[in-house]
Amino acid sequence: MAAKSATIPSGWDNLVMLLWSYFATVLADPGGVPPHWRPSIDEESGDADPLVGLAHEGTDLGLNQSATLGEQANPQLRVCRKCNQFKPPRCHHCSVCGRCILKMDHHCVWVVNCVGALNYKYFLLFLHTSTS
Repeated sequence: MAAKSATIPSGWDNLVMLLWSYFATVLADPGGVPPHWRPSIDEESGDADPLVGLAHEGTDLGLNQSATLGEQANPQLRVCRKCNQFKPPRCHHCSVCGRCILKMDHHCVWVVNCVGALNYKYFLLFLHTSTS
């Protein structure tokens, strides 16, 4: 009599990986900008930030004031018009989530979450396992 092997059928491991990658994509934070984030240097030009010496951290800058201040002092420094805060490079505001996402790819309706810097690998794994 042949011994029964205790292996999992090949379809089950794909299903487990599909479910794990789906829930990891849904539950993982896509990577939002920390509150009150300010660059100490301009990453693209390598220059020191001219706004560091200004004493405006305790005051509430209006939308036009902060955008104008950022554009005059350094054209590389961007301000989000919706969040009214500085944005890192490759950061975009998601209108569905209502916040800025680091390295945002898109807001996926299938996973009900943004695909960004911290959950991109789970999303790619989800796509791969769902098509195989």
